[in-house]
Amino acid sequence: MLKYCTNCQTEFGENHKFCAGCGSPRNSSGHVIQSGDQSVNTIGSEINNSNIHIGDNINNSNNIDPELLNLKREFVNLPWTSDGALAKSSTFKKLGAWGSLASIIGLFIPFFTTSLFSIQPIVFLFFGICFSMLILSMVLPRRRFEHLSGLKNLEIGTSGKIYITKISAECPWCGSEMNLRMVGPKNQREHLLMCTRNPAQHRIIFDPTALPDIEK
Repeated sequence: MLKYCTNCQTEFGENHKFCAGCGSPRNSSGHVIQSGDQSVNTIGSEINNSNIHIGDNINNSNNIDPELLNLKREFVNLPWTSDGALAKSSTFKKLGAWGSLASIIGLFIPFFTTSLFSIQPIVFLFFGICFSMLILSMVLPRRRFEHLSGLKNLEIGTSGKIYITKISAECPWCGSEMNLRMVGPKNQREHLLMCTRNPAQHRIIFDPTALPDIEK
């Protein structure tokens, strides 16, 4: 075993496994990695396939005061409504329920007709849309916030109306705009506010409860 530390030359005690001077392992052969205030020092070592955080950037932080983010909600304008509402939750439920029932009936029509034209692909598509509307009408009133696609989300107001919204914020580290995105593996996707200037490091886990209620 080594008698002197290869990093700082401090003599090891008889039963010491780590250097009393710098903390390096006794079995180290000169390959040392040290970290200090906002720095990383390596001696004879390589760092591969690892994430290194230096400084004040915080990844996936969920301990930031929402007031510091200046959260903004933007309503997507829709041509058929003046207040930006997509529809009422009750309308989604009725259309979803009746549409799903009609689709199920439509699946059996080809068995009672001699027509060579099959409408089953269209019926399956219609059923998928209507059933999704039915599920959404039951889930959204409880969760109040669901991701739609891209930067767009679905939210429900206190009056039961459903809106398409975009959420943005101010990056607490660099002051740039942050956009809300759904990212991650298929089974572990999460809402993240991502900085447009440094999206790889400036990320914040988004909590929908930080948003005020929609009282339109």
